[in-house]
Amino acid sequence: MSDEDEIIMRLETQGAKYFVDMDFPTSDDSLYRLKSQPPPYANPNVAWLRPHEFEDDNDYFKDTGKTGDVKVGGLNTNYLASALAMLASSPLPFVENLFGSGVNDYKKYGIYTCRFYKNGNWADVICDTRLPCNVEETADGVLSELCYTSCADKREVFVPFVEKAYAKLHGTYESLNKGSISEALVDLTGASCDKINLTSEKVHSSVNSGYLWDELVSFHTKQFVMGCSISDSEATSEAGEKTKGLLTNVAYPVVDVREVQSSTGIVKFVKFRNPWGKGGWEGDWGAGSSKWDDYPEVQAELKVDDMDLDGDPKATFWMNFTDLSLLFTKLYVCRTFPDEMGWRQYCCTGDWVGKTAGGAPIKNMQAGAGKKLGEEEKPETDKNGKGVTSIASALKSHANVRPESDPFWFNNPQFQLRVTTKTRVHISLTQQDRRIRSQLRENYPIAFEVVKTKRIVADLNKDHPRIWDLGGSGSGSGGGEELACESIKNFYSSHLPQREVSVCDFDLDPNYVYNIIPHPVQRMREGKFFLRVFSDKDILLEQIGDTSSLYLPGSWDKINDCDTSGGPLRSFDEKNKKGKDNPRWCQNPQFVLTTAKPRSAHDDEDEDAPKSVDIKIVVRRTDSGKKASKSRTSRDDRKGSSMTGVEKKQPFVGVNVCRAPMSEKDIKVASQRRRQQDAKINALGVRLPTKESSLKAQRRKMAAAQKAAEEGDEDGDEIHDSLGTGPTDNKTVSTGSITDRKMTINKEEWSISTDYTSKDVTSIFMKKVDVETLSDGLLIVPTLSEKGAKGGFTLEIHTDYPVKVNELPEARSKTLTGEWTETTAGGSHLNPDWKKNPKYQLKLHSSEAANVKIMLSRNESSWSKECTKDSIGAMMGFYIMLGDKPNRDMGNIYHDGKPWNESAFVPLHSVTTPDNFMLPPLQDDECYTIMPCTFDGGKKGSFFLSVVSEVGFGLSVKGGEGGKKDLGGGGGRRQTKLGRID
Repeated sequence: MSDEDEIIMRLETQGAKYFVDMDFPTSDDSLYRLKSQPPPYANPNVAWLRPHEFEDDNDYFKDTGKTGDVKVGGLNTNYLASALAMLASSPLPFVENLFGSGVNDYKKYGIYTCRFYKNGNWADVICDTRLPCNVEETADGVLSELCYTSCADKREVFVPFVEKAYAKLHGTYESLNKGSISEALVDLTGASCDKINLTSEKVHSSVNSGYLWDELVSFHTKQFVMGCSISDSEATSEAGEKTKGLLTNVAYPVVDVREVQSSTGIVKFVKFRNPWGKGGWEGDWGAGSSKWDDYPEVQAELKVDDMDLDGDPKATFWMNFTDLSLLFTKLYVCRTFPDEMGWRQYCCTGDWVGKTAGGAPIKNMQAGAGKKLGEEEKPETDKNGKGVTSIASALKSHANVRPESDPFWFNNPQFQLRVTTKTRVHISLTQQDRRIRSQLRENYPIAFEVVKTKRIVADLNKDHPRIWDLGGSGSGSGGGEELACESIKNFYSSHLPQREVSVCDFDLDPNYVYNIIPHPVQRMREGKFFLRVFSDKDILLEQIGDTSSLYLPGSWDKINDCDTSGGPLRSFDEKNKKGKDNPRWCQNPQFVLTTAKPRSAHDDEDEDAPKSVDIKIVVRRTDSGKKASKSRTSRDDRKGSSMTGVEKKQPFVGVNVCRAPMSEKDIKVASQRRRQQDAKINALGVRLPTKESSLKAQRRKMAAAQKAAEEGDEDGDEIHDSLGTGPTDNKTVSTGSITDRKMTINKEEWSISTDYTSKDVTSIFMKKVDVETLSDGLLIVPTLSEKGAKGGFTLEIHTDYPVKVNELPEARSKTLTGEWTETTAGGSHLNPDWKKNPKYQLKLHSSEAANVKIMLSRNESSWSKECTKDSIGAMMGFYIMLGDKPNRDMGNIYHDGKPWNESAFVPLHSVTTPDNFMLPPLQDDECYTIMPCTFDGGKKGSFFLSVVSEVGFGLSVKGGEGGKKDLGGGGGRRQTKLGRID
């Protein structure tokens, strides 16, 4: 609609007398939400009259000393009437500023404009002057009275005008039924309002300490708008006294705050205005109180006239501060920040949607559930009664074990605030208005935190402005952050959900950078919000971009012989009181995280290209700790179910992170990339020659030895022997597009892990991961705290720059755990018992030759002692033979034109088939046999046998001839029958 001036010009051009607002018609559509279901207070005899039709001598305001006295009609609008009365009692022109019209426009043209602050913006609402009235015919003529809120003096029209515009803003008059004084004050002024609960313990303490009185004096000096009310549900004081003449559920505006010296000491007084025409104060220092006679010096100091003490309800009354704190239940403080006093206002609008509705930080959620912050909790136990920290203790020798970080809070919208000089601010967070045409929705709890970071640290991390955790040495947040303040700790905060929460009089230091994190207290509560910062100096307020997020589903399951429920990397051996390796860990789902695009040399020259990435990894169970599929529940699963009357405790969830395995090709590419980046150049840009270091030479020799071993070069054994046992568990070889899985994590490797203290969700944070490192990949392994435990999960990766995550292939890869025991450690074919070694049958489901990768590996830490004692005898290798019986027929399998039936025996912890190793197809009743062994017999210990292929295959242990019974594959979700992977 056009603004008021344009409408007036049109009225004059058309010769029309009064404006008629077609957007808010004089019908039930403007009165009620549903005209077919009018509320109980509805009056069928409503007439819409202009002010001159029910009162000739009318004006916005009448200077009679009773301006601002109000009267509530059929609607429950005590809150709106109270807010208007409080504003009218202020010496500042708050009520006058509500109107954007000429003084006489409403009389001449029947139009006026009101301004309201709604959802972060000022809204101009243009209305005509027709007001709903109750009309009654009597013997004396027709009587008309305004239906709803009005001024006590009928000649004043500012109250019904504001009410009509407010109703139009919200759709109907009925939409105004019931409300909040503090919310109305914000809408009418654009200020920020605190509602102080005078019945709370902290406020009682502040009364006794004198803090609240000092605040009242300060508020009055700053000309803040104040008022007090008594809730009818709390209409008695602690002493059991009644309200002593005061009305409930309405506000009495505060107009003065004074300290007076009496003959017995200082008395603290608060002067109230009574805009209700009834309900005068009947207590001490009220009208008719004997206190005035007992202390004439107080009456003289306060300049109270004898006419004000005749006992009738008066427009104003005095009350001592003690009675105020005991009788009233609410104190409203509307904080104003006038431009003429040098205040600035900054406003940002945002949304809580999906992941950005992250909820409160975990510590605050726990506090809301009745747990005190910092309170020690009794550690939970697993199904065996062991403390949940036992897994963390077992992992500490192999990983940097970190406490759980917050899995959701960091995704809330964040705003960074900087100042150049000491600055005082007032921070206000408001949720979208709950009052709409169709219904009156309840507010939901909202809050915000302010985290400060030393400017020198923030400048170093300028590419990573997001706060990921609320500090703590275990959070991995990077250090330097500190919780500066939070709205829930605000002295004036309410325990009930409010539309607005705030932090008052917060001083900013230019040596720090501040992040403001607004959020709904309950996660996934979606809606709009409005963040305002009032400051006495210029500030810089910027919104931080949302995180880049990836979501990958997964599960821990066991179907036939394919098992992805591998359990934790290490467990705690209660008998020996130490940690022990879990060989089935490798069966868990594994994911590789890399940069979104390959890194090039140009990225080093590009200033905008990220040099590092902040990463938050979240593993969230999607089955709420229940079994993934009831139809697949085994008899063992049912033993602990409710069917037997015993509830099975759910396992804890954790995640391990280490460097990803790399193929030989990837290793070469990475090495070349690093050499190019590390190369020294002269002033002309010409690369300078460098001398190969002894360490690089040793690595080169090791690589050559491995290659020689894979190609069957017996001379390579001497090279391997001179190098000893090297850290080769990270090594993997690609077969087509298939990558080997990680078998275990050794002590020497870099790795981090959560501490397995949550059953539903776990998360871990990595600060500023170098892009160069990320280019080589990070391996992420979600696990449960128990082997064989089932469940579904979603892996979430949240970063401040895009990354890529892929799950390692499972359908055509499989890993079995095995063991050389007293009866199966037969050694190589040079030993008479070599045929006793464990045997595994491999069947390829292909009619053509297939590319196959076979890898035998073992845990370095478990074998280090044996390898040091006998490096030759502990060498390992494997045979691959056609048929199900051991033989060394060299004419069956070929590679590069040469027979290849056995690997080299190497003093390493993994040995593999060479690149592009092909196996010919077999008949349906034929199979290949793989036999792992050590060089000498009698070398006992566990091992892993992994097979990766570009075609489907079946891999199983030959029954009764070795291997472990709890076998499982690296996947198999697409199996069609036992042992088959398609």
